[in-house]
Amino acid sequence: MNAHPPGNPRWRVGFDIGGTFTDFVLFDRQDGRVHLHKRLTSADDPSRSALIGLEELMHKAAITLTDVGDIVHGTTLVTNAIIERKGGARMGLLTTAGFRDILEMGTEQRYDIYDLFLQFPEPLVPRDRRLEVAERLDSQGRVIQPLDLSGARACLARLVAAGVNAVAVCFLHAYRNPVHEQQVAALAAREFPQLALSLSSAVVPEISEYQRAVTTAANAYVQPLMSAYLEKLQRELSARGFAGALRLMHSAGGLMSPQTACAFPIRLLESGPAGGGLATAWFGQLAGHKDVISFDMGGTTAKAALIENGQFEVMPMLEAARVHRFTKGSGLPIKTPVIDMIEIGAGGGSIAAIDALGLLKVGPHSAGSAPGPACYGLGGAEPTVTDACLLLGYYDPGFFLGGAMNLDLPGAEHAMRKVADPLKLSVPQAAWGIHALVVDSMAAAVRVHLVEHGKDPRSFSMVGFGGAGPAHAVDVARALGVKEVIIPPASGAASAFGFLAAPLSFEQVQSMPVELSDLQDGAPVNQVLDQLEGQGRAQLRAAGVPDSDITVTRWADMRLVGQMHDIRVALPTGDIGPAQVPELRAFFELAYRTRYTAVPPSARFEAINFRVNCSGPVPELAISGALAANGIRDARKGSRKAWFGDGFLDTPIYDRDALQPGTHLHGPCIVEEREATTVVGPLDAVEVDATLNLRIAVGTPAARPVTVTHETPLQEAIARIEADPIALEIMWSRLVNVVEEMWLTVCRTAFSLVISEAQDFACEILSPEGETLAHSPRAMPVFNLTLPRAVKALLERFPASSMQPGDVLITNDPWLCAGHLFDIAIVTPVFLDGRVVGLLGTVGHVSDIGGTKDSLRAREIYEEGLQIPPMKFVEGGRINETLVTLLRQNVRNGEQVLGDIHSFLTANAMGAERLLSFMHDYGMQDLAALAEVVQSRSERAMREAIARLPDGAYESVMWSNPLGEPMRFPMKLTVAGDSIEIDFAGAPPQLSQGGLNSTLNYTEAHATYPLKCMLTPGVRGNAGCYRPFSVKAPAGSILNCEYPASVAIRTRTGWYIAPNIFQALATAAPAQVQAFTGLPVAMTVYGKDATGATYSDMLFSGGGQGANAGSDGKSGLLYPTSAANTSIEMIETRAPIVVMEKAFVPDSGGAGQHRGGLAQRVRLRKRDNDGLPMLVSVYPEGVGLNIAGLHGGQSGLSARGLVEDAHGQLVHDCGAGELVTLQRTDEFVVLTLAGGSGYGDPAARSPSAVAHDVAMGWVTPQGVERDYGRADTVPAQDADVAVATFAGS
Repeated sequence: MNAHPPGNPRWRVGFDIGGTFTDFVLFDRQDGRVHLHKRLTSADDPSRSALIGLEELMHKAAITLTDVGDIVHGTTLVTNAIIERKGGARMGLLTTAGFRDILEMGTEQRYDIYDLFLQFPEPLVPRDRRLEVAERLDSQGRVIQPLDLSGARACLARLVAAGVNAVAVCFLHAYRNPVHEQQVAALAAREFPQLALSLSSAVVPEISEYQRAVTTAANAYVQPLMSAYLEKLQRELSARGFAGALRLMHSAGGLMSPQTACAFPIRLLESGPAGGGLATAWFGQLAGHKDVISFDMGGTTAKAALIENGQFEVMPMLEAARVHRFTKGSGLPIKTPVIDMIEIGAGGGSIAAIDALGLLKVGPHSAGSAPGPACYGLGGAEPTVTDACLLLGYYDPGFFLGGAMNLDLPGAEHAMRKVADPLKLSVPQAAWGIHALVVDSMAAAVRVHLVEHGKDPRSFSMVGFGGAGPAHAVDVARALGVKEVIIPPASGAASAFGFLAAPLSFEQVQSMPVELSDLQDGAPVNQVLDQLEGQGRAQLRAAGVPDSDITVTRWADMRLVGQMHDIRVALPTGDIGPAQVPELRAFFELAYRTRYTAVPPSARFEAINFRVNCSGPVPELAISGALAANGIRDARKGSRKAWFGDGFLDTPIYDRDALQPGTHLHGPCIVEEREATTVVGPLDAVEVDATLNLRIAVGTPAARPVTVTHETPLQEAIARIEADPIALEIMWSRLVNVVEEMWLTVCRTAFSLVISEAQDFACEILSPEGETLAHSPRAMPVFNLTLPRAVKALLERFPASSMQPGDVLITNDPWLCAGHLFDIAIVTPVFLDGRVVGLLGTVGHVSDIGGTKDSLRAREIYEEGLQIPPMKFVEGGRINETLVTLLRQNVRNGEQVLGDIHSFLTANAMGAERLLSFMHDYGMQDLAALAEVVQSRSERAMREAIARLPDGAYESVMWSNPLGEPMRFPMKLTVAGDSIEIDFAGAPPQLSQGGLNSTLNYTEAHATYPLKCMLTPGVRGNAGCYRPFSVKAPAGSILNCEYPASVAIRTRTGWYIAPNIFQALATAAPAQVQAFTGLPVAMTVYGKDATGATYSDMLFSGGGQGANAGSDGKSGLLYPTSAANTSIEMIETRAPIVVMEKAFVPDSGGAGQHRGGLAQRVRLRKRDNDGLPMLVSVYPEGVGLNIAGLHGGQSGLSARGLVEDAHGQLVHDCGAGELVTLQRTDEFVVLTLAGGSGYGDPAARSPSAVAHDVAMGWVTPQGVERDYGRADTVPAQDADVAVATFAGS
């Protein structure tokens, strides 16, 4: 296309290809008129419907494509290809030797702590096309091992022979030095020009190998598809006379040329929603508001974004192709600039149902467009949000989609009875309940999103659009305290219109960690910023933008030194140097304080990534004549009954197309247009402005009366809460939102890898008596049982009546808290009218607590670190400086530990504020009754689940090998009616050495957690879930040790309890259990570097998951924790190590009808030959154990820890565990984590599954013959591929 289009600049076109419809907008710059058009998307070839629609739009405006100056296009092509895995390239991956399995391991984290059978997205590149090349850089970008160019050539040749047409190249630390990736690119250009290459150093030069590999692979996957699509589209447009400029909307809200889109198609992932964000900003400014909330609600989801000062925030990452669309962690992390937008599982098609607790739930499942809501009359039988709107009188059954579709009112009523009858509600009451629930869930999500940015929603206006947005926007705004809602004209085409408001832009990023608080030399920073600016300017110049028209904006991702999560901070103009440090600090402190808390005056801060955005001129839009009212017909169409909370009201109906500027309407009223219906409540008023926006003044409801005081008798208060099941569900959800906010706050303000990256912590809301009301859905499971015990112990020492506002309690007593000294509990009382009404608790595993690093040698707890008895960490707002000094002086890396503790304090303080706001909103002065209601419902659900198990005594025995000698753990589990007793009679006596003893708190937590997973995984966790269980273990045994036993590594005992329980119940509940899972290991790396600075961090890795009745186990999973693994690149920037391998071990998953997940091997060494000692804790879990699978499944590979030399020769076997000292770079620690056990008879495994195992290299042909006894089922070519694949590992 021409850089300077000859087409008439008077006419501009935007079109957005969606999954169902393609929206078009034609803008006439001369008179500001807008022409709209909509056409069904042709699924087989979206460009076909786009071209036809463009011709239809031209015909309506009596012009041709020759008259159009530019076309802006957004598409779901990239998103759909990644989700559906259709149309993308047959691709390969080249990566650093030892790391091809990173793409499949992922984070090794369980995104739902109660689901034993989690599914994860398939990697974009199958294992047989992930090849390794010998090369290695360190964290500074220095070459450790030069690139093996001949090996790279052989890999590319092999991929070409396998039919590959696109290759992703992702080498470790290529973000710091792209030299090896660029050498591969030059080689491919010379010898394999047919390959499309994506280099991680070009696509996303940011730290974190897994996310970078996924993003680069996704870019490579869609690159040929996008190139072919755009080539065809440009050819067809040219054939129709278009000679202007074609631009594409990218995810960050700017435009890019087709050439840039072909190179970086992953940047188009969220192009449609980005257009909606731009339209929101534009319509908001048109109405005189620069601070607005974008609210877009469609048939399946709602989306919201924050627009501040006319600008939206751009985030560096999003998650795509989720297994569960609205569950964080279940998808692929894509690192690309994207408008900061949240997606909520609430749309017109969201299905309502009664859950296991007898409460109404809405979403996330959707009826979609087929069969759709019951009122569509297309076979849908479940009640949905659209059905509710129809039954409430908001929608006219004869005017849906402008009358193009008639809605079935009796069908909607019949479906609604499925939820109305069990709740003893009328049909309109049930419909109102659905409406109220979906409004509250959307408002809660928006509130959390704004609060994360340190913003108060009450200072914003809202722009509502989308098919269902105008029907819900006013009530969502009311729930948020927003005073004005703007419904723009033709809201159904908002995204396409937003495209026309976008400038050409290109954003680049470069990871380069540098401390800014003590910046001595700004040259490296300025060099990076200049390079990024040069790259961005080059992209825009190629698209025809003169240098003089380019605007440059610069940011840095900053954080406090030692923290893991960062925030985007604007950089001043000009060079960066020592003179700019005060200004940089001021910018950072303002951003940090806005989101979290004040920055300590002496705190050091650093930048991790530098970002530069280059933008062209922003197009001018003026639509004073747009969408002028149709004629002078009467705007009022009539009236109908509509329900507004307390009953039906006679409600006037207006035709939006006939409303004139200056019209004023009073609620209640309903405004209808073809694509949307705006619902205005009795307290609200509407004004039509000059551009035909509906400007709705949102009325403030009367304050909710106090329904529960501290003097209300408990049973009476319970009855009041139970009488309104809709409000109960809303309140319960709000409590979970509060703890989720707390959890996110800890993640983003913590300092250690173990807290921030591995997420070894939990947050809870508890009653004044210390009983859990709600915990974060992503909390570390064991803490959900142990934190309440700690709180009760603290209350014994400090009764609620003795506390005052500003008090904060602390302990790490293993017998009162979570079983070892590393777990510190911080508890904050919440006061209302001088009374403690609730408690906020955060407990987490700090990176160090003093004491010996050689835990297996510890004999008593005194050797294991600093003991903190129940005490006040803060009293009346004053921090206990004596305790702070003790911590600083008695733990390694004290500032990191104190930083984590302060993150707990920050989370609790934020949670207290949210809890009080919640109580005010719902007229509650006491939480005791609500606690009893939610806990009793959860208890009832658990008892009903237990009652479905056959009564009886179920016995099993599990073995462990913590000190090199097997230990026997017998267990008897008795099911009696609706309760379960677990008895560990016969457990070994507590050990006099080794830190392996488990306190009863910890034993109870690990005994009851697997039962919660088995029996009520879908019930939100609280104290009631665990009331039907009792746990017994002999006093003085290893499962109920007595003070002062050593307990530091009690996981090596407690983690064997869950498989014992699954083994016992394997016959009674075969579909609810999983086979033994290879247990995780955290290797601590500790020492001092050449500057004298202390490093102390943990490298988390998981074993192979046990198989179950329905599927194979996942390879690499940190069960039974909710922790995530540690980024290799991240830990290498914090400790002077080089991880040489992190890979699956073939033949390591237990054989069975369903195979256990593979073991993994981690191999590391010192980075520098500096003569300084480095301590590495090598405690493999499950050495010498062969724990059989279930129902005939076999055991997986057992764990092992070794020290080897540079040639792989054994130097030392660490046995059951050892603290290893490394002195030289030719000493290697090699840790093998155990594989998962199988499920079912190996003879029952399908031949196709066995053949696939071999083709992927998970099982060798020899392993097939040994474990399955049928090597003849493996195709010879597959076996050859597998052998060749592993030859390069």
